[in-house]
Amino acid sequence: ENKNKNKNSFAIEKMITSLSDQNALNKVKLEMNYKQTFSTILKDSKGDPSKKKLSIAVSLVVKNEQDNFLINKNFSEEFNYDVQSNKFNMAQYEESITNNLNNKISNDIIFFLGTLK
Repeated sequence: ENKNKNKNSFAIEKMITSLSDQNALNKVKLEMNYKQTFSTILKDSKGDPSKKKLSIAVSLVVKNEQDNFLINKNFSEEFNYDVQSNKFNMAQYEESITNNLNNKISNDIIFFLGTLK
C-alpha cells in the first residue's frame, strides 16, 4: 500500500513490485510512506539560497499475509547541492538528484526484503 500517491513514491513502488513473485513461499504486505523535503542550508549576501539539501525518507511497514505486523524500517538519503541561476537547469538537476536518491532507496529496500526470513 502506497500511502503517498505521487510520482516519486510510485517510482519506488514500481521498482519493488517489479521483483515480486506471486508464487513465493514467503509473502508479505508492505505499507510505504514517502516524504521528500527541500531545505536551504546556505544563503548568499542578498539572502537568496545558494546551497540546498534534498532529503528523502521512506518508512516501510512489513506485515505477513494475515496482516500481522512483522517489522518497521526507515530508509533515508540526502544530497547537498549548489543552487544554479538557470531555473530550468535547476529543475532538471533536482529531478535527476531525486531519481538517483529514489533508486538508492529502492535498492536498499529490495536488499532489506531479501534478508527477511
